[in-house]
Amino acid sequence: MDKLTQPAWRSAATWRRSFFFTAIVSLTALASYWLGANLPTELPWFWQALVIAPFSMLFFWLTLGFMTAVTGLWVMIRGDPYRIIPAPGAPLPSLNAKQTTAILLPIYNEEIAYVYAGLKSIYQSLEQTGQLNYFEFYILSDSDDASNWLREESAWSALCRDLGATERIHYRRRKHRTKKKSGNVMDFCRRWGKRHEYMIVLDADSLMTGEALVRMVDAMERNPQVGLIQTPLYTIGLDTLYARGQQFVNRLYGPVFFAGLHYWWLGDSQYWGHNVILRTRAFMEHCHLPKLSDRGVLSGEILSHDFVEAALLNRAGWETWLAHDLEGSFERPPPTLTDALKRDRRWCQGNLQHWLVIWSQGISHLHRFLLLGGIMSYVGSLIWLAWLLILTAIALLYPELTLIPLNQDNSALLGLTITLLFFYKTFGLIQALRKRTIRLFGGVFALTRSVVVETLLSMLTAPVRMMYYSKFVVQILRGKRANWGTQQRTAGSLSWQDAAREYGWITALGTVWGGILVMTNPMAFLWMSPVLAGLVLSIPLAVLTSAQTSLQSSLFRTPDEAAPDAILQAFEQNYVKLQQHPSLSTRDLFIRVVVDPLALRQHMTYIPHRSNVPESTRKHRKQWLELLLKRGPSAISNQERLIILEDAGMLCQLHTEVWQLPEEKFNRMWMAKL
Repeated sequence: MDKLTQPAWRSAATWRRSFFFTAIVSLTALASYWLGANLPTELPWFWQALVIAPFSMLFFWLTLGFMTAVTGLWVMIRGDPYRIIPAPGAPLPSLNAKQTTAILLPIYNEEIAYVYAGLKSIYQSLEQTGQLNYFEFYILSDSDDASNWLREESAWSALCRDLGATERIHYRRRKHRTKKKSGNVMDFCRRWGKRHEYMIVLDADSLMTGEALVRMVDAMERNPQVGLIQTPLYTIGLDTLYARGQQFVNRLYGPVFFAGLHYWWLGDSQYWGHNVILRTRAFMEHCHLPKLSDRGVLSGEILSHDFVEAALLNRAGWETWLAHDLEGSFERPPPTLTDALKRDRRWCQGNLQHWLVIWSQGISHLHRFLLLGGIMSYVGSLIWLAWLLILTAIALLYPELTLIPLNQDNSALLGLTITLLFFYKTFGLIQALRKRTIRLFGGVFALTRSVVVETLLSMLTAPVRMMYYSKFVVQILRGKRANWGTQQRTAGSLSWQDAAREYGWITALGTVWGGILVMTNPMAFLWMSPVLAGLVLSIPLAVLTSAQTSLQSSLFRTPDEAAPDAILQAFEQNYVKLQQHPSLSTRDLFIRVVVDPLALRQHMTYIPHRSNVPESTRKHRKQWLELLLKRGPSAISNQERLIILEDAGMLCQLHTEVWQLPEEKFNRMWMAKL
């Protein structure tokens, strides 16, 4: 690929980004000037600097979001000649690819019925396009729970039989689970990458329509200079108040923001880890993630791999695009605020590691900025908290001063800030009017009510997020590592006791903070009250938003609920059926593999036969066999079960010796638990 070639969109990107960032810097400079000019002259310069500096940083990122929405509305109204996928409504292309496209589903101890229902729905949707023969599916398991592994195998076999897809849906479980999801994908590339020109990476909760998949492959075929096309992600499927609020925000405002990101990203797009198509050869050649330094709090394997992989592709000269108005790409949000914060704890650590990547040679300036944006999505909360503490300190030390006087300039600053914070919400309403989709949001009254309630909830949860994100950043910089486990993907309400245990420290902090301000500086308390309210009410807020709501409710209603896509309906039907499937029985499948000759033979096809196991290792494992024969299947741990399940020779020996046990012992210890 010729890096010197300047595609037509490059010149457009230059002037668009110049306009975009000039507007952001100008508004930030104006707001900072207004604030500085109206601070009390009696306030020492040191305190003035501490007020203005963090305000300027926060205002810059606030303006960035607003300008993204403004340019997004412009794109949606006027259109954009620089697009990677034809406009919605264009005829579905007929593929003529020489190789099949691989659809990858990396999983780790997931709920199998849920994951396989999604895969089955995608398969059926592709089948309906008539172009299924251009795709193959790969289930790439990193599960380290023995029972989960065996259920994955059993359910995969049943799924293949059900769909008649033995040659089209493949399953593999890695024995050495290095580098988590990114390592799993790269392991696929080493084994099968040369078979597939493109690969579409999903997440365990991903759903994509067959039409969207076909359009993505067609776009890659037509644009050989493109290495990655990211789809917009629309959240669907959960019924807690928190999740439905996120789904509402995503569906009403998401299209505008996706269009705005396209406006200034163009062919230098980010990658969000899933629901994306990649050119396999380009990914294999350029996306080997470097291991960070062995020392320091940000050392080790890169956890948030997606931003980095997009930057590496871009550095190598490949274009990366966001198909901003492509429909049919879905994921599920975390069901509760608590689950969202747990996920953010992991993302925070991964994003902070990007500080070491930003300085890598050859990374484009835009991707350096995007990596910095990922960092600021968490560090910004710490800056916000620091700024509020500075204002509090001034209010306590200088109670006689009016820090923010109500004059004309500060009224303008307040008006500008409120505009940037909330005015973009009207853009979603404008689009709903233009697209005549208001009825799908429940009508004018329901949509208005949903916007008001969502705005109130977001105002109250923002301070809670601020406290947690600040805590995360401090913990990580002190060397505390995140536990990168399985994400909670289904709904579950939060009890008052659990909420008090989780958020009690925030409520206590907000109460003390507010009490001090009330006693020493009531005016400062009034200015700070929106933040303090969120902190004090964090416990009831967490309980309320975790409660399940009716999907028929007009509050937070979305088009995906009012007129769901066929794949969403298919998923619900498949999920119900798979939950009841015998292959997903809660029985101990380890016992079944050991006892049942058919189950053993099936499992043996998935594991390699190794003859080079050291004798010392064999002697150690033989002790586990003796324990199993003496005390039954509960005698060894999950990790020990995994090792036996990965050792074909040991497993066959166990099977033989179990069947040679005395009949009474065999029935009591094994058959009774089958």
